[in-house]
Amino acid sequence: MKKKWNEELEMRSKRTVIALFVIVLSAALSVGAFAQELKISGEAKSGILWQQTQKEATDPEANVTLGNKDDAGGGRGRVRINLDYDNGNNFGMRARINWENWSDTQPQWSYAFGYGDFFDNQMTVSVGKLGASPWGTGGPEMWKELEAASGGGMRTEWKPAFIPGLNAGFVLSYFNQDRDQGWDANKPLSLLNILRESVVGISYAHDLFLVRFAYRFDDAFDATQENKNRGGLGEDELIYRVEERVLKNYLPGFQIWALGYWFGVTSEYPEMKLFQNWLFVQYAPEQFTAQVRFGYDYIESRSDFYVKPSFYWNLFEKLLSIGTSFTYCQDFGIGKVYEGSPYRYLEVEPKIQLNFTSSYIAFVYYFKQEYVGRWTGLPDSSLPLQQTQWMNLRFCIYF
Repeated sequence: MKKKWNEELEMRSKRTVIALFVIVLSAALSVGAFAQELKISGEAKSGILWQQTQKEATDPEANVTLGNKDDAGGGRGRVRINLDYDNGNNFGMRARINWENWSDTQPQWSYAFGYGDFFDNQMTVSVGKLGASPWGTGGPEMWKELEAASGGGMRTEWKPAFIPGLNAGFVLSYFNQDRDQGWDANKPLSLLNILRESVVGISYAHDLFLVRFAYRFDDAFDATQENKNRGGLGEDELIYRVEERVLKNYLPGFQIWALGYWFGVTSEYPEMKLFQNWLFVQYAPEQFTAQVRFGYDYIESRSDFYVKPSFYWNLFEKLLSIGTSFTYCQDFGIGKVYEGSPYRYLEVEPKIQLNFTSSYIAFVYYFKQEYVGRWTGLPDSSLPLQQTQWMNLRFCIYF
């Protein structure tokens, strides 16, 4: 009897082990199948940064810290992870995690949303903390997406099959500014208040050109600090991107494109308006990259016009890149920073960079001289000049 009981226990144990093995194997296969649909990419950036700032007739202020000036935030560096999951049935999710202040216990989610494709991929609906916009400026340097509000939203894109390349739609978005202090606390929000924060966008990609445009409306409920006592309206935003795609057929590597961001489009107060318009002309064959950026910005009662040429040689099959950029900016108007200044600022930024398969190491020096407002202790005979310089040894890994 005891022997039979032991044999039964042994058989049950074997069955339990087999069941656990099947469960673990099934889980492993499920994870493997999931991993096949999940794309993970990102970057890790940091470096050593020395900075010094000095105003005329004052002692310089310098410090050394960890940091990377190559679009890596204002902290000691940045770790960015992009997640893109597609379940194979026209549904999925996209997310981006940024960790820029490494002393924080948690990183920041730039965006995290689920999406579904309908009607033979002619319509896409996204829900969540939105980003990865089809109507954004797309960079470089200017990265704007009007639906990227902290409150999240719902985005609908229409991509008709009879007009290939067209993407048009709207976003039901939440408020993108703090609550207006002038708003009556007893006054409830209505659906109309939320609808007034909507975003509309359109893009059209063609063999000859690309056009992107987005417009964000504004409601009185939210407002920037300087606009809270004026009713909170007039904070509409507009972005655009225009690029030509013809010249590369005749001169490979040649490209022209323009970016723009306007804030306060409908505001009646000039100090609320911010207009930025950039034009890029670039020629990038294998041997070098030559670019010039023209800019015209309007801020309050001042206009800034600037030009930024850059040139970088690519040596040893792009293993080594050496070059520099230079910026000249001139301001105009009654809001000119300093009335007697021959320019607003000058910048120069030489760089040497080693490029590997999925990483780079670079050393960059930066110098800026600019006219600023007068300060206490500055002699009357001296011009209000300020100099800023830094050296940055950069490290970056892409994955």
